[in-house]
Amino acid sequence: MAEVYDDDGEEFESIPGLENINLWLQENGKGVLDNLNEHVSSGGKAMQARVYGGAFNFLKVDEFIEVVKAQSWRELENVQLLIQDEQEERFTIYTLSARSLET
Repeated sequence: MAEVYDDDGEEFESIPGLENINLWLQENGKGVLDNLNEHVSSGGKAMQARVYGGAFNFLKVDEFIEVVKAQSWRELENVQLLIQDEQEERFTIYTLSARSLET
């Protein structure tokens, strides 16, 4: 949650990395990522992570991954991408790290 809260537990007004990703998506005619946390209300407990998602036709996946990697994340190792191409039956999970992108 380091992307959302500062060291004193105060919520940031915005998440620059997410804003940059959404800007790239919009520039490529795709809209923006939705905050999925707003749609999770069962179980009586808040999500312990921020989850954003979208469904985009003809997304340039390799370029999108590069845009996500290029952001200045406070805790890079906690950023994950779940991507499912139309032809795939399940998601591929990508975990960012300082050295590389791990699948």
